[in-house]
Amino acid sequence: MSEHLDDFTIEPSASGRLLCGGCSGNDRCRLGVEAREDPLRFDVICPRHWQGGPEVAHGGWIAAVFDDVLTMAVLRTERRLVTKSLAVSYQRPVPVEQCLAATASIDAHSGRNWTVSAVLALGRDGPTLATARAELRTRRADHYARHHAWLTSN
Repeated sequence: MSEHLDDFTIEPSASGRLLCGGCSGNDRCRLGVEAREDPLRFDVICPRHWQGGPEVAHGGWIAAVFDDVLTMAVLRTERRLVTKSLAVSYQRPVPVEQCLAATASIDAHSGRNWTVSAVLALGRDGPTLATARAELRTRRADHYARHHAWLTSN
């Protein structure tokens, strides 16, 4: 089994979307992220079931959206990515069920290392609600097999 784990890549879904392994089977992002034509811009709506407080998004949802958006920004170039680190700055409460916009940028790329950042705003031109910065890595050919071996030995 472990020798086939590393065949996994993010490929376009049935409708052509780049979705994580958990969402690709349903052909929709359960986080509420929709890619635009521009590969660095995304429309986002926080589903009510991700509400953390009255009418505001759970901080974990915000972090997950950033992880998704930052990874998708690089996926058109590199299909074998993992997140090394993610830092989120929460600036204002993020409302549920309202149109949000996420804009990502690829700040640096060297070898297997990618540095990316993003902004989450209210609407397409509204105020910034949160920002994030991440380090992504192109995973090694045996990444998941090594993880599986480590997990079964513990």
